[in-house]
Amino acid sequence: MTDTPTLPPVRSAERETLESFLDYFRGVLIRKGEGLTEEQVRLTLPPSTLDLLGLVRHMALVEQWWFTNALEGTDDPPRWSDNPAAATDEQEWQHLPTDTMAEALDALREEIARSRANVARHESLDDVTAISVGPPDNPDRFGPRSLRWLLVHMIEEYARHCGHADLLREAADGATGD
Repeated sequence: MTDTPTLPPVRSAERETLESFLDYFRGVLIRKGEGLTEEQVRLTLPPSTLDLLGLVRHMALVEQWWFTNALEGTDDPPRWSDNPAAATDEQEWQHLPTDTMAEALDALREEIARSRANVARHESLDDVTAISVGPPDNPDRFGPRSLRWLLVHMIEEYARHCGHADLLREAADGATGD
């Protein structure tokens, strides 16, 4: 496993606080996905079909969407968009038997590095996404989102999924913590 993620500082500027919390939860999720067999990362807790492999793949796609596609305005195709196992737009959850956690973790680390670089290009938390983001029937409904909003949203997204990962990891091998 990787080193224990560093807890965010208790007194720091807003941007450092937000980025530190996001990095903390990124590290927690990576740790939860490491050191398991391919069978263990596919473990589900019924009635849910959620597994650790899907969680890690999902977060790689979420990193790409918010910090590359939305923030920078790129039209990069989503990771795993060519996955024949995907019956919906949420292809990251529908992985193939040949998909591995090592590949998913590499993809997540790659997207995190790209996200950090994209965020670093923005001096102000008030900078906004290059595209408007809203529901499919009205994509301009909410308009552009601020970088501050993106960072808070990603902290929330990771924190929620780290909770899921805690339960799945404990069921897989008894490991707890973080």
